[in-house]
Parts: sequence; structure tokens; C-alpha cells
Amino acid sequence: MFLIFMVSFPSVLNNPYFPKMRYTFLALILLLTAITSCKKPVEILEVPAIIPVPISQEVTPGFFRLSNATYLNYDDRFEIAASFLESYLSQGSRIRLSSRKSKNNFIKFVYDETITNPEGYTLEVTARGIYIKASDDRGAFYAVQTLRQLLDEHFENPNLITTYANIQAIKITDAPRFAYRGMHLDVSRHTFPVSFIKKYIDNLAMLKMNSFHWHLTDDQGWRIEIKAFPELQNIAAFREQTLIGHFNDEPKEYDCIPYGGYYSQEEVKEIVAYAAARHVTVIPEIEMPGHATAAIAAYPELGCSNKPVSVATTWGVFDDIFCPNEETFTFLEKVLD
Repeated sequence: MFLIFMVSFPSVLNNPYFPKMRYTFLALILLLTAITSCKKPVEILEVPAIIPVPISQEVTPGFFRLSNATYLNYDDRFEIAASFLESYLSQGSRIRLSSRKSKNNFIKFVYDETITNPEGYTLEVTARGIYIKASDDRGAFYAVQTLRQLLDEHFENPNLITTYANIQAIKITDAPRFAYRGMHLDVSRHTFPVSFIKKYIDNLAMLKMNSFHWHLTDDQGWRIEIKAFPELQNIAAFREQTLIGHFNDEPKEYDCIPYGGYYSQEEVKEIVAYAAARHVTVIPEIEMPGHATAAIAAYPELGCSNKPVSVATTWGVFDDIFCPNEETFTFLEKVLD
């Protein structure tokens, strides 16, 4: 400011009183600098972009410091939610929550019977601690998923080496509008490894979905092991080739590559347990009476025509369906059992 004054008003330089003025201006500049430096920075309170958007969010000044000194306090009713939080932090950072009690640095799960929706919760972040209130482990689990979104996105990276995180103070109240919240995955046309399905379930849980609709059988493949009917694994689980392009393309073109596979009962049990640990219900879909070409290819007597068919290599609708007779009902009852 002083230099600007000198450049802008050169006549001042020739003023015999300039030395005294110089000291006056220097004092003014020092005063303005002191005032500016003492002013506290304005804290911008931004509402976080939680998905799905909670019923209410109230951001307040301050932060909670999450670190290895943070005490995790919960009882058995919140075992799944608390265990998930510990595992998530240990996989995404070097933070290991403490078992040593603390009154000034804690995450506390609190049973609140006034929260009537078992999937509802209140999450309150203060400078001293984080309170998760719920009447059921499901609600507490979804509070953890919200807390997860309050952390920096780098916590989703297993290579993160941070040992602390600052979380904006906030109070969030939420409960789902719909009891059923799910997504569908078709493994009949295209299979996916167990590792992918677990990741799929992880994403459902993160977005507070509670149902995994698993489309296991169709014309193009049967994907679940049924030990009473081994031909489902030997024949129905594999097709000779797969259509390339659109069904209406002429001439039709195929990749000439055998394709298939199925999930063993042990793999299915593993996936169901994995989902249960995230409060996700697995809904297996066994198609009937139509979309049964793969099963009929393995057991032709299940069809009405009694003619041999092959596992479908194209998409669309097929005429072969389960024939409504006692043999078919016995087959389907054993499959469902």
C-alpha cells in the first residue's frame, strides 16, 4: 500500500514533511496488517452430499478428529455395525479404534427405543465424539454407511496410509421410505466371479439397499448347484456358443466359444453369509414356468414336447417351458428345497 502511494503521488516525495508522513503511513500499514492477520478465517459449513439424501441434516461448527485414540463403545446388539466400522477403517487406513475408554474422543453406539423404524438412526458428530443412535443393528449399520460418506473418498482406497481424519460436526436423522430396496444381477446370460458379487453387495450396502435379487437360472444357463440333479451342472450350466450382435441381425454370427459355469453350494453359502453381515437379504430367482430351456436341455422329460433341446445360445423368448405334471413338480420342489 505504501509503495502504491509513492508511485501514485510523486509530489509527496518532494514534500519537506515527507519523513514524518512516512512514519505515519508505516504505522497505518502495520495496524491494517495486524487487524487482517487477527481475523479468523470464515468456516464454510457445507451440507455433505449423502446418498441417499437423509431426512434431515444440520451442519454445525467444528470437527471431530478420528484417530487411533478414538474409543469404540458398543454392546452386542450392534455387533455387525461396529465390526463393519472397525474393518472398514483398518482396510482403508491405518486407523485402529481403541478399546481404552475416553470421555473426549469416542464413537458410541446408543440403543434408542424411540426410533420406531428398525432401519432408522440418528448420527451426531461433535468435537468430543460421535453418537450413533438406533433401535436395531440395521439402523446402526446404515448410520455407519453415512459416516463412511462423511470421510474423505480416499478411505475407499486400501493403500491409504493416513492415521487420522477430521469429520465435520453434523447431526443427521434418517430412515428409509421403502421397506424393500434392492438391485438385480443376471448371472444366467453372463457369469460373474464370487469376488465381483461380494463387491456388488458391498455397493448395495453402502447405498443402504437391503435386498440382492440373484437371477440364477434362465434359457442361457443354470448357475446354482443342485446335488440331486447333477446334469444341471454338467449340461444346463454350459452353452456351446454365444450370439454376437443383435438378435435381429442377419445372418446371425456366433463367437464359437463354449461358455458357462455355476456357483457351488459352498460358494452360495459364502455369498449369503457375506450379505447377511451387511444386512442384505439374498433373493434367489429360479425361473418358472418359462425361461427353462437350460433345465430342459439337461432333463428333456421336464418339457411338454419331450424333444431334446440345447441350452440357448441367443436371446429372446423360447417356446419350451416346464410341463405341468407330477415329475416337473417333484423336480421344482427339490430344487427349491
